[in-house]
Amino acid sequence: MNSVSLSKQIRDICLDEYKAYSIYRALSRIPIVNRKIRTILEKASEDEYRHYMFWKKLSNECRPRFTIITGFIWSIILILFGVTVVLKLLELKERDASSVYREVLERYPDFGKELEDIIIDEERHEKEFLENIDEVRIRYLGSIALGISDALVELTGVYAGGIGAFANTLSAGIAGLLAGISAAISMAIASYAQAKHEAGKDPRVAAMYTGSAYFIVVILLAIPYFTIKSIVIAFSISIAIAVMVIAYMSFYSYVIYHRKYLREFLESTALLLGVSIVLYIAGKALGYILGISID
Repeated sequence: MNSVSLSKQIRDICLDEYKAYSIYRALSRIPIVNRKIRTILEKASEDEYRHYMFWKKLSNECRPRFTIITGFIWSIILILFGVTVVLKLLELKERDASSVYREVLERYPDFGKELEDIIIDEERHEKEFLENIDEVRIRYLGSIALGISDALVELTGVYAGGIGAFANTLSAGIAGLLAGISAAISMAIASYAQAKHEAGKDPRVAAMYTGSAYFIVVILLAIPYFTIKSIVIAFSISIAIAVMVIAYMSFYSYVIYHRKYLREFLESTALLLGVSIVLYIAGKALGYILGISID
Protein backbone atom coordinates (compact mmCIF):
# COMPACT_ATOMS: atom_id res chain seq x y z
CA MET A 1 0.00 0.00 0.00
CA ASN A 2 1.53 3.37 -0.99
CA SER A 3 1.84 6.27 1.47
CA VAL A 4 -1.01 8.31 -0.07
CA SER A 5 -3.38 5.34 0.10
CA LEU A 6 -2.35 4.53 3.68
CA SER A 7 -2.83 8.16 4.75
CA LYS A 8 -6.34 8.11 3.32
CA GLN A 9 -7.09 4.82 5.11
CA ILE A 10 -5.81 6.24 8.40
CA ARG A 11 -7.95 9.35 7.94
CA ASP A 12 -11.03 7.19 7.21
CA ILE A 13 -10.42 5.06 10.32
CA CYS A 14 -9.97 8.20 12.40
CA LEU A 15 -13.31 9.55 11.15
CA ASP A 16 -15.00 6.16 11.72
CA GLU A 17 -13.71 6.01 15.30
CA TYR A 18 -15.09 9.46 16.03
CA LYS A 19 -18.40 8.51 14.45
CA ALA A 20 -18.54 5.32 16.53
CA TYR A 21 -17.76 7.33 19.68
CA SER A 22 -20.53 9.84 18.89
CA ILE A 23 -23.08 7.15 18.02
CA TYR A 24 -22.37 5.04 21.12
CA ARG A 25 -22.66 8.14 23.28
CA ALA A 26 -25.91 9.23 21.60
CA LEU A 27 -27.44 5.73 21.90
CA SER A 28 -26.49 5.44 25.56
CA ARG A 29 -28.68 8.49 26.26
CA ILE A 30 -31.83 7.08 24.68
CA PRO A 31 -34.39 6.35 27.46
CA ILE A 32 -35.64 3.06 25.93
CA VAL A 33 -32.13 1.49 26.20
CA ASN A 34 -31.89 -0.53 29.41
CA ARG A 35 -29.30 0.30 32.07
CA LYS A 36 -27.00 -2.68 31.42
CA ILE A 37 -26.70 -1.95 27.70
CA ARG A 38 -26.37 1.77 28.43
CA THR A 39 -23.34 1.09 30.64
CA ILE A 40 -21.72 -1.02 27.89
CA LEU A 41 -22.36 1.72 25.32
CA GLU A 42 -20.93 4.41 27.60
CA LYS A 43 -17.73 2.38 28.13
CA ALA A 44 -17.50 1.67 24.38
CA SER A 45 -17.87 5.40 23.60
CA GLU A 46 -14.97 6.21 25.96
CA ASP A 47 -12.80 3.58 24.26
CA GLU A 48 -13.71 4.85 20.79
CA TYR A 49 -12.80 8.41 21.74
CA ARG A 50 -9.39 7.21 22.91
CA HIS A 51 -8.97 5.34 19.60
CA TYR A 52 -9.94 8.50 17.72
CA MET A 53 -7.28 10.50 19.57
CA PHE A 54 -4.68 7.88 18.64
CA TRP A 55 -5.53 7.96 14.92
CA LYS A 56 -5.70 11.73 14.98
CA LYS A 57 -1.99 11.78 15.92
CA LEU A 58 -1.26 9.92 12.67
CA SER A 59 -3.49 11.99 10.40
CA ASN A 60 -3.46 15.73 9.82
CA GLU A 61 -6.56 15.43 7.64
CA CYS A 62 -8.89 13.99 10.28
CA ARG A 63 -11.51 16.68 10.88
CA PRO A 64 -14.63 14.89 12.13
CA ARG A 65 -18.12 16.34 12.08
CA PHE A 66 -21.04 14.70 13.78
CA THR A 67 -24.28 16.63 13.43
CA ILE A 68 -27.45 16.42 15.47
CA ILE A 69 -29.18 15.09 12.35
CA THR A 70 -26.72 12.16 12.14
CA GLY A 71 -27.37 11.31 15.79
CA PHE A 72 -31.10 11.53 15.18
CA ILE A 73 -30.86 9.18 12.16
CA TRP A 74 -28.97 6.57 14.17
CA SER A 75 -31.49 6.90 17.00
CA ILE A 76 -34.30 6.21 14.52
CA ILE A 77 -32.39 3.16 13.21
CA LEU A 78 -32.13 1.89 16.80
CA ILE A 79 -35.86 2.36 17.41
CA LEU A 80 -36.83 0.70 14.10
CA PHE A 81 -34.29 -2.13 14.03
CA GLY A 82 -32.95 -2.50 17.56
CA VAL A 83 -29.56 -2.28 19.27
CA THR A 84 -28.20 -5.43 17.60
CA VAL A 85 -28.52 -4.02 14.06
CA VAL A 86 -26.90 -0.71 15.01
CA LEU A 87 -23.95 -2.43 16.68
CA LYS A 88 -23.47 -4.87 13.81
CA LEU A 89 -23.38 -1.98 11.34
CA LEU A 90 -20.67 -0.26 13.39
CA GLU A 91 -18.65 -3.42 14.02
CA LEU A 92 -18.72 -4.34 10.32
CA LYS A 93 -17.14 -0.98 9.60
CA GLU A 94 -14.44 -1.54 12.21
CA ARG A 95 -13.60 -5.06 10.99
CA ASP A 96 -12.68 -3.59 7.59
CA ALA A 97 -9.78 -1.73 9.27
CA SER A 98 -7.83 -4.86 10.34
CA SER A 99 -5.60 -4.87 7.22
CA VAL A 100 -4.73 -1.20 7.76
CA TYR A 101 -3.67 -1.95 11.37
CA ARG A 102 -0.95 -4.26 10.05
CA GLU A 103 0.31 -1.62 7.60
CA VAL A 104 0.42 1.02 10.35
CA LEU A 105 2.30 -1.35 12.64
CA GLU A 106 4.95 -1.87 9.96
CA ARG A 107 5.32 1.86 9.31
CA TYR A 108 5.05 3.07 12.93
CA PRO A 109 6.55 0.33 15.11
CA ASP A 110 6.75 2.72 18.11
CA PHE A 111 2.95 2.75 18.28
CA GLY A 112 2.72 -1.03 18.57
CA LYS A 113 1.49 -1.05 22.18
CA GLU A 114 -1.24 1.53 21.57
CA LEU A 115 -2.36 -0.28 18.42
CA GLU A 116 -2.45 -3.58 20.29
CA ASP A 117 -4.62 -1.97 23.00
CA ILE A 118 -7.05 -0.73 20.31
CA ILE A 119 -7.36 -4.23 18.83
CA ILE A 120 -7.97 -5.67 22.33
CA ASP A 121 -10.65 -3.01 22.95
CA GLU A 122 -12.42 -3.83 19.66
CA GLU A 123 -12.39 -7.55 20.44
CA ARG A 124 -13.71 -6.85 23.95
CA HIS A 125 -16.52 -4.69 22.53
CA GLU A 126 -17.59 -7.49 20.22
CA LYS A 127 -17.48 -10.04 23.05
CA GLU A 128 -19.44 -7.78 25.43
CA PHE A 129 -22.05 -7.05 22.78
CA LEU A 130 -22.48 -10.75 21.99
CA GLU A 131 -22.70 -11.78 25.66
CA ASN A 132 -24.95 -9.01 26.96
CA ILE A 133 -27.20 -7.97 24.10
CA ASP A 134 -29.77 -10.64 23.35
CA GLU A 135 -32.78 -8.98 21.77
CA VAL A 136 -35.91 -11.08 21.65
CA ARG A 137 -36.90 -9.66 18.27
CA ILE A 138 -33.63 -10.94 16.78
CA ARG A 139 -34.01 -14.39 18.33
CA TYR A 140 -37.49 -14.66 16.87
CA LEU A 141 -36.71 -12.89 13.59
CA GLY A 142 -37.63 -16.08 11.71
CA SER A 143 -41.09 -16.06 13.30
CA ILE A 144 -41.54 -12.37 12.44
CA ALA A 145 -40.39 -12.92 8.85
CA LEU A 146 -42.81 -15.86 8.52
CA GLY A 147 -45.76 -13.70 9.55
CA ILE A 148 -44.77 -10.72 7.42
CA SER A 149 -43.95 -12.61 4.20
CA ASP A 150 -47.10 -14.71 4.34
CA ALA A 151 -49.27 -11.67 5.06
CA LEU A 152 -47.74 -9.66 2.20
CA VAL A 153 -48.30 -12.39 -0.38
CA GLU A 154 -51.77 -13.37 0.81
CA LEU A 155 -53.21 -9.88 1.34
CA THR A 156 -51.84 -8.31 -1.83
CA GLY A 157 -53.20 -11.36 -3.66
CA VAL A 158 -56.64 -10.85 -2.11
CA TYR A 159 -56.66 -7.15 -2.99
CA ALA A 160 -55.33 -7.74 -6.51
CA GLY A 161 -57.98 -10.36 -7.20
CA GLY A 162 -60.62 -8.13 -5.63
CA ILE A 163 -60.09 -5.33 -8.16
CA GLY A 164 -62.25 -7.20 -10.64
CA ALA A 165 -64.75 -8.48 -8.07
CA PHE A 166 -65.40 -5.53 -5.73
CA ALA A 167 -67.22 -2.40 -6.79
CA ASN A 168 -65.93 -0.22 -3.94
CA THR A 169 -62.94 0.04 -1.62
CA LEU A 170 -64.91 -0.46 1.62
CA SER A 171 -66.09 -3.93 0.59
CA ALA A 172 -62.57 -4.87 -0.53
CA GLY A 173 -61.08 -3.50 2.70
CA ILE A 174 -63.50 -5.43 4.93
CA ALA A 175 -62.92 -8.64 2.96
CA GLY A 176 -59.14 -8.24 3.23
CA LEU A 177 -59.33 -7.39 6.91
CA LEU A 178 -61.46 -10.43 7.75
CA ALA A 179 -59.30 -12.74 5.65
CA GLY A 180 -56.15 -11.28 7.22
CA ILE A 181 -57.33 -11.62 10.83
CA SER A 182 -58.35 -15.22 10.23
CA ALA A 183 -55.00 -15.97 8.56
CA ALA A 184 -53.06 -14.23 11.37
CA ILE A 185 -54.65 -16.55 13.94
CA SER A 186 -53.94 -19.56 11.72
CA MET A 187 -50.29 -18.54 11.24
CA ALA A 188 -49.82 -17.95 14.97
CA ILE A 189 -51.06 -21.48 15.68
CA ALA A 190 -48.74 -22.89 12.99
CA SER A 191 -45.79 -20.96 14.45
CA TYR A 192 -46.61 -22.29 17.93
CA ALA A 193 -46.61 -25.87 16.63
CA GLN A 194 -43.35 -25.33 14.74
CA ALA A 195 -41.53 -23.72 17.70
CA LYS A 196 -42.37 -26.72 19.91
CA HIS A 197 -39.88 -28.70 17.83
CA GLU A 198 -37.14 -26.03 17.86
CA ALA A 199 -34.58 -25.86 20.67
CA GLY A 200 -34.27 -22.58 22.56
CA LYS A 201 -37.62 -21.14 21.46
CA ASP A 202 -40.72 -20.50 23.52
CA PRO A 203 -43.72 -21.58 21.39
CA ARG A 204 -45.93 -18.89 22.95
CA VAL A 205 -43.47 -16.11 22.16
CA ALA A 206 -42.97 -17.43 18.60
CA ALA A 207 -46.76 -17.52 18.09
CA MET A 208 -47.12 -14.00 19.47
CA TYR A 209 -44.45 -12.59 17.14
CA THR A 210 -45.79 -14.37 14.05
CA GLY A 211 -49.41 -13.44 14.74
CA SER A 212 -48.56 -9.84 15.67
CA ALA A 213 -46.36 -9.33 12.60
CA TYR A 214 -49.09 -10.76 10.38
CA PHE A 215 -51.77 -8.58 11.99
CA ILE A 216 -49.69 -5.38 11.67
CA VAL A 217 -49.19 -6.02 7.94
CA VAL A 218 -52.93 -6.70 7.57
CA ILE A 219 -53.75 -3.32 9.14
CA LEU A 220 -51.14 -1.44 7.09
CA LEU A 221 -52.35 -2.89 3.78
CA ALA A 222 -56.01 -2.32 4.67
CA ILE A 223 -55.69 1.36 5.62
CA PRO A 224 -55.85 2.71 2.01
CA TYR A 225 -59.14 0.86 1.41
CA PHE A 226 -60.82 2.65 4.31
CA THR A 227 -59.49 6.11 3.40
CA ILE A 228 -59.60 6.23 -0.43
CA LYS A 229 -62.60 5.76 -2.71
CA SER A 230 -60.75 4.65 -5.86
CA ILE A 231 -60.03 0.92 -5.67
CA VAL A 232 -57.12 1.20 -8.14
CA ILE A 233 -55.43 4.00 -6.16
CA ALA A 234 -56.06 2.15 -2.89
CA PHE A 235 -54.46 -0.99 -4.33
CA SER A 236 -51.48 1.01 -5.66
CA ILE A 237 -50.84 2.56 -2.24
CA SER A 238 -51.25 -0.85 -0.61
CA ILE A 239 -48.59 -2.27 -2.95
CA ALA A 240 -46.28 0.68 -2.15
CA ILE A 241 -46.68 -0.05 1.58
CA ALA A 242 -45.93 -3.74 0.94
CA VAL A 243 -42.73 -2.83 -0.92
CA MET A 244 -41.64 -0.61 1.99
CA VAL A 245 -42.19 -3.51 4.39
CA ILE A 246 -40.06 -5.71 2.11
CA ALA A 247 -37.31 -3.05 2.15
CA TYR A 248 -37.48 -3.03 5.96
CA MET A 249 -37.10 -6.81 6.27
CA SER A 250 -34.42 -6.95 3.56
CA PHE A 251 -32.31 -4.59 5.66
CA TYR A 252 -32.50 -7.04 8.57
CA SER A 253 -31.31 -9.85 6.26
CA TYR A 254 -28.46 -7.69 5.01
CA VAL A 255 -27.17 -6.82 8.49
CA ILE A 256 -27.94 -9.98 10.50
CA TYR A 257 -27.42 -12.68 7.87
CA HIS A 258 -24.99 -10.79 5.57
CA ARG A 259 -27.18 -11.31 2.50
CA LYS A 260 -27.06 -8.99 -0.47
CA TYR A 261 -29.62 -6.28 0.18
CA LEU A 262 -30.56 -5.47 -3.42
CA ARG A 263 -30.92 -9.11 -4.41
CA GLU A 264 -33.05 -9.91 -1.35
CA PHE A 265 -35.24 -6.86 -1.95
CA LEU A 266 -35.70 -7.44 -5.69
CA GLU A 267 -36.47 -11.16 -5.30
CA SER A 268 -39.14 -10.53 -2.66
CA THR A 269 -40.64 -7.62 -4.59
CA ALA A 270 -40.74 -9.63 -7.83
CA LEU A 271 -42.51 -12.48 -6.02
CA LEU A 272 -45.05 -10.07 -4.53
CA LEU A 273 -45.78 -8.35 -7.85
CA GLY A 274 -45.91 -11.67 -9.71
CA VAL A 275 -48.55 -13.06 -7.33
CA SER A 276 -50.51 -9.80 -7.55
CA ILE A 277 -50.54 -9.83 -11.37
CA VAL A 278 -51.64 -13.48 -11.55
CA LEU A 279 -54.45 -12.98 -9.04
CA TYR A 280 -55.52 -9.70 -10.65
CA ILE A 281 -55.95 -11.52 -13.96
CA ALA A 282 -57.78 -14.39 -12.21
CA GLY A 283 -60.07 -11.94 -10.39
CA LYS A 284 -60.85 -10.04 -13.58
CA ALA A 285 -61.58 -13.27 -15.45
CA LEU A 286 -63.88 -14.63 -12.73
CA GLY A 287 -65.66 -11.29 -12.38
CA TYR A 288 -66.29 -11.21 -16.14
CA ILE A 289 -67.32 -14.90 -16.48
CA LEU A 290 -69.58 -14.98 -13.42
CA GLY A 291 -70.74 -11.37 -13.67
CA ILE A 292 -69.71 -10.74 -10.04
CA SER A 293 -69.49 -7.21 -8.66
CA ILE A 294 -69.73 -7.02 -4.88
CA ASP A 295 -71.01 -3.68 -3.63
